[in-house]
Amino acid sequence: MNRYAVAAVALALPALLGAQSQSRWRSLDVSRQLRDSVPQRIKVQYGAGRVDVRATDDALLYGMHLRYDELRAAPVHRYDAEQHSALLGLETRRGIAHGSRDSESGELRLVLPRRVPLDLELEFGGTEAVLELGDLTLQSVRLECGATDATLGFTAPNRSHMRELDVNVGAAGFTALHLANANADLIRVRGGVGVVDLDFSGTWTRDLAVESRVNIGKLTLRVPDDVGVRVEIQRVAAGFDHEGLVKRDDAWYSTNWDSAAHKLRIRAETVIGGIEVQRSTR
Repeated sequence: MNRYAVAAVALALPALLGAQSQSRWRSLDVSRQLRDSVPQRIKVQYGAGRVDVRATDDALLYGMHLRYDELRAAPVHRYDAEQHSALLGLETRRGIAHGSRDSESGELRLVLPRRVPLDLELEFGGTEAVLELGDLTLQSVRLECGATDATLGFTAPNRSHMRELDVNVGAAGFTALHLANANADLIRVRGGVGVVDLDFSGTWTRDLAVESRVNIGKLTLRVPDDVGVRVEIQRVAAGFDHEGLVKRDDAWYSTNWDSAAHKLRIRAETVIGGIEVQRSTR
């Protein structure tokens, strides 16, 4: 190859590589029509990128938009009519590291029906997630995420009684808003390294139990001042900010514990970090 041919290839190479990079990215829109109101189980799995989940009034069991790197992952949208269950999201291709930073431009947008009873399971890797689950009909929710900056919100009350809200986060910042609206019996939150902020505002219809563990980091619990609070603390090298709580036996109580219409029972644990209970007006 003469020097002119080499020069031509060198000049064309950046454009070819750019085109190849662009060609890796694909978009997919998929949905399933809503046939009835039979309870459904929906599992969502997604590696890295932006995630947005919320309710819809459309007659859909689900509506999903994906933008993904086809060299690293393949879309999945399977429905089992007999089991009334769906698997949605991305499957990482063999040999590719889960949550690679090359996939950060990916995106998952998902809408779910308001009036169908759902058991919802969400598994995320390195994502930036906004999950607005208010005004759905949730029977249970399990959220598991790795290096994630996630916000979980219930801006409107859950239409159903939820058995359990189970959250497991890794090295992350996690915020949950209006948790009283989840209408749950039990909320369980586990964190590895990071900051966990739990807000219990919303419409209180029942007493609530919370189990929370943050290995290394800060746990903040924000509770309306008309809700009775009981806190059991287990800590190794952690501080505990408990202004307005008094010690009785092996737990800390708010002064309105005996008279409050609704009660929040907290069992909190951290190894290194801090636990703070903040009282707020509605």
